[in-house]
Amino acid sequence: MVMRRGKELYAQHYKRAMEMHEQGVAIKDIASQLNISYSAAYHWVKGIRKPEHGSVLQFRKFLETNGPTPQIVIKERFPKHNEIFLISARRGVEIKRKVLSRKFGEFRTWYYLDGQEKMLESRLSELFEKYRKIVEKLTF
Repeated sequence: MVMRRGKELYAQHYKRAMEMHEQGVAIKDIASQLNISYSAAYHWVKGIRKPEHGSVLQFRKFLETNGPTPQIVIKERFPKHNEIFLISARRGVEIKRKVLSRKFGEFRTWYYLDGQEKMLESRLSELFEKYRKIVEKLTF
């Protein structure tokens, strides 16, 4: 069974395909050399469509820029965050997820990348401290 490679791969090949076309390479040769479908190469060369950047890479870029982020923030920009996370795991994109106790509600699930573990722990410490203060106020 061949794993679907996703939009990310096509987006990476688009620039190279257009360069090859400008050099006079035939569409079937572009498709063959870049290991993409003839249909994709044809549509790019004829200007019918351009490849989209896949949501997995956009999600990863978001985490690179913003660091570890809770679900409550992620879901605004990526409503299908859980699906994106599962797809990223199948494609080898190193998005990680930490799930806390249910008592934290929409701050329960956090997404992060390799190398952001210390930043995640720092943000979780802030969350736990805010939670502790709220609980103290409610019990008095």
